[in-house]
Amino acid sequence: MAKNLLKVWMADNTVTTDDKTDEIFVLETTRSVDQQFVLDRMTVKNPGLHRETMSASVNLYHEVISELVMNGYSVNTDLFRAVPQVKGLAEGNAWNPEKNSIYVSLTQGKKLCEEIKDTTVQILGDRQAAMYINGTQDVATRATDLSATAGRNFTVLGKNIKVAGTDASVGITLTAAAGGQVTKLNADMLVVNDPSKLIILLPSGLKDGEYTLTVTTQFTPPGKVLLKTPRHATQTIYIGEAPTGGGSGSGSGSDDDQEENPLG
Repeated sequence: MAKNLLKVWMADNTVTTDDKTDEIFVLETTRSVDQQFVLDRMTVKNPGLHRETMSASVNLYHEVISELVMNGYSVNTDLFRAVPQVKGLAEGNAWNPEKNSIYVSLTQGKKLCEEIKDTTVQILGDRQAAMYINGTQDVATRATDLSATAGRNFTVLGKNIKVAGTDASVGITLTAAAGGQVTKLNADMLVVNDPSKLIILLPSGLKDGEYTLTVTTQFTPPGKVLLKTPRHATQTIYIGEAPTGGGSGSGSGSDDDQEENPLG
């Protein structure tokens, strides 16, 4: 029996229009965790090791790996392979930070491959969520791997994601994984605003890296009034190139997706 378990829902494939019956799998998302949570689990697995010692070891490991990668090494660990990459054209025989950038490509290593083989997928049934994101496309490159280009249009596909309502939280935000800075898009940056498709203009000043795209709305399907409490759907995207094997395929809906809460 596999030791790991991933739970998935079946949901309508909003990308296709000719086949009304095809469905996709949408991962049942769990909570996001940080290093402290990981250290808690390590303490449970090996209570004989002091937490402070483990924390210092993990921090030192991160420091050494980061320095090696940023000095041109291709680092292979059992968990991942990290390779430094550069992007942008060489103009004038000079490095231009405004046009050239550095990123790190991550691919799954031997340990993750072993864990994948030791994982069972449980189908929970048809997803009844009222709102979710299930695909993206970079209009500039036509890529569908969650990558995006700053200053260019970006397509978001899903269900009931039309931005509507007067609540202050309604709209589209991008939260940087590095530093947590939140950028809210202006209303005029929403080019197409349909229940199953959004096309947005991404700010030109976004730095390359990982972001959480959040769509918050009070929209409900035709024939219903606006929701009293806004709901949201999120999706991890990458400005620049997505890490190879590092992106998640589908976004999540809000916690109250199982309920309708119309005004009145």
